[in-house]
Amino acid sequence: MSETPRWFNPADYFTFVLDQEIRAAGMPGGYCGFVLELEGTPDLARLQARLDLLAERFPQATARLERRGKRHAWVPSGERIALMVHPGADLEACRAVAVELLNRPAPLNQAPPLSLHWIAGDSGGLLMLQWLHPLLDATGGKLLLEFLCSQDPDRYRDGPSLIGERLAKWSFWKKAALFLKAKRHNDRCNRLDSCLPTRSEAGPQTLHLRLRRYSAEESRQINALAQQTMGLAGKTLYTIGSFMRAMELAGPPAAKAGYCVPYAFNLRRQNAPTPVFANHVSCLFARATRAQAADRATLMGHLLADYRRTIAEELDYAYLPSMWMGQWLSPERYARLLRKQHSGGELSSLWFSDVGEQRFGHGEFLGARVLGVFHLCWMTLPPGLALLVGQANGQITLSFNYLKPAVDEAWLECLLAHMDAELLGGAAPGHVA
Repeated sequence: MSETPRWFNPADYFTFVLDQEIRAAGMPGGYCGFVLELEGTPDLARLQARLDLLAERFPQATARLERRGKRHAWVPSGERIALMVHPGADLEACRAVAVELLNRPAPLNQAPPLSLHWIAGDSGGLLMLQWLHPLLDATGGKLLLEFLCSQDPDRYRDGPSLIGERLAKWSFWKKAALFLKAKRHNDRCNRLDSCLPTRSEAGPQTLHLRLRRYSAEESRQINALAQQTMGLAGKTLYTIGSFMRAMELAGPPAAKAGYCVPYAFNLRRQNAPTPVFANHVSCLFARATRAQAADRATLMGHLLADYRRTIAEELDYAYLPSMWMGQWLSPERYARLLRKQHSGGELSSLWFSDVGEQRFGHGEFLGARVLGVFHLCWMTLPPGLALLVGQANGQITLSFNYLKPAVDEAWLECLLAHMDAELLGGAAPGHVA
């Protein structure tokens, strides 16, 4: 097994810095989880064989994180990725096991950055892919799950950093101009103090989960409203706008001037099965004042206009030079730039990711029918709240990950009810998953 290191790209280091912030607050780290709810048991022997193939094709899947000089890298260990099996019971109990697994402390120099868990229930169970965010992004997690059950695993390949490729195409002056655009945009973001979902962040925290799953009919309605309201910006911006409205209606626990929600921009070609590993994303921001959030039509119109300006000014790519420069900063200094506003408060009102639709051949994973998906992740405190959006079988699922006791659960339930109504355009509530 080759021990050739795979060096962090700028987005890998970006997520590593946030991992360090989470650990510094006494929490396990920047771990993520993709969970498939399955009817019946998948072929576990075939699944283990595919894990062995994964380790052979993608050595970084077995890697350990190492610091070499001033840089960080994944160094393959050659260890086998063993499928871990856990007992469950009904669906709720199996979900509790998945959340408990993510709550376990995991020192960087000991725990594998990637693991696969089968949580066996009374009839079916949960399959959870768990990984450390610097290893791969959300789209990479989707691709890895597809690789594990694909009839054509050869189509899934690795490749060079898409960030590095794009930066290499730009002249020095192009990169300098984009850097200045990003700096000015970041300065504007930092001047609008962000409302937060927490009043107090003291004491130890545990990760908890609330799910909302909408029927196929409701999901079609949400997607139609998103297309009608936001056009090409679609469901991502519509969901963020709905969250801002819901938080305004519920009353933000830490009420300030407005809302700021960063979200990832995937650099892969649409539906491309490569690259799988590493992070290949840029960053965008959705911002609004509380006055704008007070009216639904005003807010959605503002977010769409702001998005169009973002595209016109190339801000969807402007943060790439900044991320490249950021990888030479210490984690502590970089974290201050990422998180702190001019007032000293937290920039992000929420962590957000639209994971998109998870598709499997015939709706099955190695012989077991896929009933649904949900997602897990750790986040910094503040904001202590993350919303991960996914879709399977034509049904949208919202996975609200939150830290307890930092986020008040009664307030969160109120927020979720408003979120249902906003997504459905003011209609009746959706379904609790």
